[in-house]
Amino acid sequence: MTLLLQRLPHRFHSLSWILNVGNDSHNGYRDIMRTIPRTSRRGISVLAFAAMSSLFVSCSSASDSSSETKDTVKISASFYPLVEIASRVGGDRVTVVELTPPGEGAHDVQLTAKTLDELSRSQAVFYISDGFQPDVEKAVASLNSSIVKKDLLSTLSLLNVVEQLQGTEGETDGEVLASGKDPHVWLDPANMIVMTRTVLETLSALQPESATTFTTNANAYISELEELGTEIDSSLKNCASRALVTSHRAFAYLAARAQLQQVAISGVNPEEEPSAKSLEAIAAFAKTNNVSTIFFETLLPADLAKTLATQVGATADLLDPIEGISSEDLAAGATYLSLQRDNLSRIAKGLRCS
Repeated sequence: MTLLLQRLPHRFHSLSWILNVGNDSHNGYRDIMRTIPRTSRRGISVLAFAAMSSLFVSCSSASDSSSETKDTVKISASFYPLVEIASRVGGDRVTVVELTPPGEGAHDVQLTAKTLDELSRSQAVFYISDGFQPDVEKAVASLNSSIVKKDLLSTLSLLNVVEQLQGTEGETDGEVLASGKDPHVWLDPANMIVMTRTVLETLSALQPESATTFTTNANAYISELEELGTEIDSSLKNCASRALVTSHRAFAYLAARAQLQQVAISGVNPEEEPSAKSLEAIAAFAKTNNVSTIFFETLLPADLAKTLATQVGATADLLDPIEGISSEDLAAGATYLSLQRDNLSRIAKGLRCS
């Protein structure tokens, strides 16, 4: 190919000039080719074709890359349950950034510079407001007005945090929302369904051409959530005990749905140490109500729950509040649905349901 170029007159050496030949008149092209020995013309034609093909492939690749980026909606979600909703509704039409790292509690997350950068380049962010994740709310408030900000609490009916048991303390500290409401809405599948519909509406507005796909995905996920809700209702309908004693007050929405009485060792704030008076009141309640299982949680120390279980002659078992799934569990295929079913199985066993 180099030899062929050397045989061209000097003014024809520029590759861009050769490629521009196609823009000249047919006669001009014939004039050029007459200056080249007949035996070399085929090689020159091959050279020009190869160069043009390379240019077209390059342009096509750039166009495809641009199209792929344009066709994917970039979303940020503040913690795992919202990530699952956005991922299930959006499917391969969205890229979802989780603001809370896997395996960490959602309440006290501190956003890194990298996460803040990802958030600032999102087209929409889904989060829970009212003081649930202060650092996330602060970051959301500073975002460009072009980014859609969806507070998924806004369409839900929230439970008040009230005194759970006479003699216990600390029910209104820590994770309770600024409005005095309980933030753990996702633990009732009915609330997950409401939030799924809000996400569907938002994504469909951002990318109308994918609205049918988003609707299909959302309906499939909602059907699975409805099935889970039915399982909760039937599995916890007939139980020897209706007292759900947990390490912290995260399961109020699930308990309300199943008409259980939740009593938590640490109130709403998992880091809050209960007083001796509170522990005494909970132990008395457990004995009176024939509680056979005290539940502790992932991401929290189990010491208090196990101590209380020993004191009242009960066993201790694990529940997952599903707000910070570890990378290992995610890699193993854990989802909101699978973890809720595991919770349901453990609760039904612990309350001796039939």
